[in-house]
This record gives sequence, structure tokens and C-alpha cells, in this order.
Amino acid sequence: MAPRTDFGAATMKQTPDATSSATPFSKLPGYWTFQLGGWLGFAAFSYVTLTIWYNPGELIPAIHTVLQALLGIAVSHPLRWVAKAVWDAKIWLRILVNGVAIIAASLAWTALRLGAFTWMSGEIISMDDWGGWIFGSFTVMASWAFCYHALKYYRQWIEQRELALEAQKSALEAQAIAQQESIRRLHAENLARESKLRSLKYQLNPHFFFNALNSVASLVQKDNKQGATEMLARIGAFLRASLDEDDALQHTLRDEIDILNQYLGIEKVRFGDRLNVEFNVDEDAQSVEIPNLLLQPLFENSIKHAVGRSLSPTLIRLDARRRGERLEIIVTDNGPGKPTASNGAAERSPGIGLHNVRQRLQSVYGDDFEFSVSQDRTSGFEVLIRLPCGAPGHRPFS
Repeated sequence: MAPRTDFGAATMKQTPDATSSATPFSKLPGYWTFQLGGWLGFAAFSYVTLTIWYNPGELIPAIHTVLQALLGIAVSHPLRWVAKAVWDAKIWLRILVNGVAIIAASLAWTALRLGAFTWMSGEIISMDDWGGWIFGSFTVMASWAFCYHALKYYRQWIEQRELALEAQKSALEAQAIAQQESIRRLHAENLARESKLRSLKYQLNPHFFFNALNSVASLVQKDNKQGATEMLARIGAFLRASLDEDDALQHTLRDEIDILNQYLGIEKVRFGDRLNVEFNVDEDAQSVEIPNLLLQPLFENSIKHAVGRSLSPTLIRLDARRRGERLEIIVTDNGPGKPTASNGAAERSPGIGLHNVRQRLQSVYGDDFEFSVSQDRTSGFEVLIRLPCGAPGHRPFS
């Protein structure tokens, strides 16, 4: 069944993103434009075809012609109420009700026309002439009802066509958004693979590998076979974790910390008591998913710039907690802060690793994340990340 529409409405409610320009539906004239224009046209037609021929130059017949048009406006308007009231009814009931309403309106308009003519001219119309007046009134009212229904159906057709066009436009926009999401997902996958390759490349870097093997050789020379075996096991476990990690772009913070501990175990053998690590992770934060290998570049940055440049014990601390629907991660170290101008040391600055972290966050979360780096002369270095938590176990890009 066709939806109901108010023929009297001249504009259509538009969606928030619709343009301000008028649509074809809103350009259609309203009910009162047709009502007034149609009856004035009827008055002009009656005057030209009847009044001017049978009563040329007479004022009263001309006034009566205009008056009966005004009475027609008043009598025909209730037909609109009747049509709207039964618009959704069965077709036979609509025909019956509208037919009765047309007959009633025809009789009422005939009585008003004859009464006005008798009052204005003093001439009494005989009952023999009523048939012609009633037939004319019925023809006009039936024509009015036909035009009303035809225009209303036309408006419905226009409106449905525009709704179909809007639906098609929305579908195309949704398809474009899906394509953008697909591109973003591919970009995220590419960055994740690049990050894993960089991580593996770092482990195979001659300098790192040389230091790791030197640590193993030192343990062998000290006849610490158990320590050397453990060191080799840690190197193998971390390389295996980098190679054997599945293709999922995200895993839980708990899994991330497990891989991070393998990496830190290798560095702990190199730096001994100079490297101290502390984890302060809330239980409900451990199940939140984050991009794979997100934290290692942050710890690598602190080991390189803090532990590697100081002979004193250095503490690297990881704090993670849920704050509502956001996960807050803070990595800090108490190594050398921002150097003074007099010592001539190079200032710590976000390198390729931190830049890679920001890029991956941008690719996965769009603009819905926070990433900031701060340092000064006393409190070392700090990296702050805030991410949306999402549903536990949800892997949007896996």
C-alpha cells in the first residue's frame, strides 16, 4: 500500500546532510496554490463561456460568478479531509466514501449557488431547472476529487522516487566508506608487517647480535653453562615469537607483555643491574587488545637512550589501566633527561621507532587515539598512549 502523504505540504523533510537546494518534490506547488488557482480559473472560465454571453455588461451575474467560486472553495475543502481519512482503506471503501462525499458537496454547492442567485437577483429558480444546476455541480466536484487524487498520487510517486535516489546515494556512500576501511585495513596490515620486519631486522642487526653472542661467550668463559643456555633460549624464543606470531594485527596486552619480557630478558643479560623494569598493569587492562609489538619500540627507545648512556641503575616503568572505555599506557624511564646546552650532549628525540608507533596507531584507530612524548632535565622520558578499549576479545582487523 502506498504511504500516506499530505498533499498540503509544500516541502519535504530532508536529511541532515542534504543540500540546501530545493528538490523536485519541494518545487511542486502546495494544496492551497492548486485550490485557489483552480477555483479562480473556474470563475474566469464561467465568466468567459457563460456570463459574458447570457448577461453581457450586467454586474450581478458577474459578482455571482465570483461568489459561487468562493463558495466552491469552502464546499470542496472538506473533500480533502474525507480523502485523507480513508486514504489507507480498501479501494471499494474509498470509492464509496468519496462518492458519497462528492454527492453531498454537489448538493450543498447547488443549494448555496441557487440561494445566492435568488438573494442577489430576486429571481426564483424553478424546480425544473435544479437538475441542470445539480449536474453541473456534480461534474465540478467530481473533477475536483479526480484532480486531487491524481496530484496526490503524483506527489507520492515523486517522493518515492526521491527516497529511492536517497537510498541509492546512501548505499554508494556506504560502499565508499567500506572501501576506505578496506584500504585502511590493508595499510594497517602493511605497517604491522613492516614493524615485525623491523623488529626482526633489529634482532639480526650485527651490533645487537654481536653483543648478544658476546654475552653468551662471556657466560661460557665463566663456566656458566646454565646462564649461556638460558641466554640462547631467550634469543631463540624472541626470534621465534617474531617469526611465528600469527597474522592477527592485534592481541591482548597480556600477550604483548609476554613477548616484551622475552626481549627484556635478553637485554637484562647485557646490562645486568643497570636495567630494571617495573610493570604496573591493572587486571582489567590485560584483556584489552592492542596492535602487535606496539610496546617494544618504546622500551627499545628507553634502553638505547637511558640505559645505554648511563652507568647508574635505570628504571623503565610500564603503567596500564582502563579509564572508562579508554586504555591508558604510560612508559617512563628515569634516565638522562633533556640535556643542558652546556654539556653538548645530543637531545633525546623521537626516532624511527616512535614514529612507527604513531603511524600504526593512526592506521588502526584513525584520529581516535592520543600519543604524546615528554622529557625534561629531571624526570627522564615519558610516552603516553590512550586508546579505545573496544569489546574484550574483539579483533576488528584480524
